[in-house]
Amino acid sequence: MQSSIIKPARTWDSFRETLVKVLAITNPKAVFEYGPGESTKIIATYPSVEIVDSVEHDMAWFEKHRWTMPDNVVITHQPIMEAYPDSLGRLSKYDLIFVDGRERETCLFVAKVRLNDGGVVILHDAERPAYQDIINTYKYKFFTDNGNTCTMTDNDVTAMRLEALYD
Repeated sequence: MQSSIIKPARTWDSFRETLVKVLAITNPKAVFEYGPGESTKIIATYPSVEIVDSVEHDMAWFEKHRWTMPDNVVITHQPIMEAYPDSLGRLSKYDLIFVDGRERETCLFVAKVRLNDGGVVILHDAERPAYQDIINTYKYKFFTDNGNTCTMTDNDVTAMRLEALYD
């Protein structure tokens, strides 16, 4: 549930607490990420995660991160914004999709068809008004971090498990 007054995120990595909880609740094996960085390292080192595919539009950011990631991470450079949301990873479906890159509305739309049954999408900077319409296309939405992080799923069982984010 989203509060009516949105406060700015406490820190640039305010998603961290939610991400760690979602990883523990869902134990994903395959993760796709729009926008690599600190979250990629958190995800890649979680025990259940076997592969992380990530896409980055900025060459300098891509170069910075592709050499510092664990072996289970593959980062793809995609500078063409129109193609960015549709960037492919090693799989066609993923257990978790983390959205913290460009073209977030389109990425959230694409994520719906790239999720395994029971899959979860996490959106960083979810408080932005431009994202609300696409967030509302998901059956279940869990806002944390003062509304700045949103975890979404269309799966009833996964949603029941995610309710633990509020305990």
